Amino acid sequence: MANLFLLVSGENPTLPLSEVRSILEAEGFKYRVLKELTQVLRIEADVNCVQSIKFRAALTKACCLEMLTCKATLDDILSCARKLDVNQFLSNNDSFAVRVLRVRGFSKNISCLTLEREIGGIILEKARETRVNLKEPKKTFFGVLTDNTFLFGLKIASVNHKDLLKRQPRKRVFFHPAAMPAKIARCMVNLAQSRLGDVVLDPFCGAGGLLIEAGLMGCRIMGFDIDRRMVKGSLKNLRFFGLEPDGLGVADARRTPIRSGGINRIVTDPPYGTVSSTFGLTTKDLIEGFFSAAADILKDDGRVCIAAPEKIGVSEIGIKHGFRHLESHFIYVHRRLTREIAVFKRE
Repeated sequence: MANLFLLVSGENPTLPLSEVRSILEAEGFKYRVLKELTQVLRIEADVNCVQSIKFRAALTKACCLEMLTCKATLDDILSCARKLDVNQFLSNNDSFAVRVLRVRGFSKNISCLTLEREIGGIILEKARETRVNLKEPKKTFFGVLTDNTFLFGLKIASVNHKDLLKRQPRKRVFFHPAAMPAKIARCMVNLAQSRLGDVVLDPFCGAGGLLIEAGLMGCRIMGFDIDRRMVKGSLKNLRFFGLEPDGLGVADARRTPIRSGGINRIVTDPPYGTVSSTFGLTTKDLIEGFFSAAADILKDDGRVCIAAPEKIGVSEIGIKHGFRHLESHFIYVHRRLTREIAVFKRE
C-alpha cells in the first residue's frame, strides 16, 4: 500500500472523486481515502491501481506517488522538501522536471515558478548525478497548491483524454444533438462499477455513446431504442469504433426482450423530450416504466446508473421500485436543465 494523490477535473465537485472510488471498487482494489481536497483526492492504495485508473477514468488528470504534504507556505514547503530522500526515486543520469499547479487560485502569494525552481535546486543538490530536462524528462515531480495545502510527489501516470475527444458526438459517423459528451458517458459506466465481461445494457441507447464507452472497457454490450433510426445509427457508431454488440434492436425500454436476471449493469440516459422524442410519454412515465422492468432483468447485485433532469426526482422513483439509492451527482447544463446522475443497486 502506498500514499497516492490524484489530480482530477474541476468541472464538477463530486463526480471525479466518486468515479475514482468506483473504479477502485470495480477492479477489486482495497483503498482508504485519506482526504478529499479541491480537485485532489488523497488515498492509500496498491500502487498498481494507477494503471486501472489511467485506462478507465474520464475525469482524472494525473496520478502521483505522494512524497510530502504540508501547509502551503513557502517556508514550510522548502523545509519539507529539504528532508526528502529523492534518491529512492532517481537513478544516476536520470533527467527530471518539477512542475507545480495552482488549483482554483489557492495560495496566490506563492509563485509556482519559484517553487519549481527552488525544489528543483534541492533535488539537484541531493541527486548530483541527475540533470534537469524540462522538455522530455525521464521523471516528473509534481506539486499541487489547493485548499491552503501543498502536495508533492512523483508523477506515475498522466491520463490522456485525446481518445475521448475523438469519440465526442460530433466526431461519430452518426450524430444526434441529444447525445451525451463522451467523458460523462464514460464516467457513468464507471459509476455503475462495470467490470470486464459484464453485460451492460442501455435500453434508451440513442446514438450509442454509453455503449461505446462500456464496450471499450471490455464489457459485453446490449442496447435498445424505440426509434429504428437511432438503432441503425448506434450500430454504425459501434462498428466505427470496432465494437460488436451482443444484442441491439428496436424495443420499448419498459418491456425489453431480456430474460430475468440476465444483466449485470444498466447505464442509460432516457430522452427528455427536447431534441429527443419521448413518443408522447412524459419523461417521468418513461423512467417509472424503466425501473419496473429493470428490477426484473438485473442480477441480484446489479447496478443502475441513470441520467435524468433534476426536476424528475429519479432518486425517489428508483427507491419506490425497490432499488437502493447509492449516490447522486448534479450537472448544470443550461438554465432549463440540470442533470441528476443517480446510481442504484438492486436489493
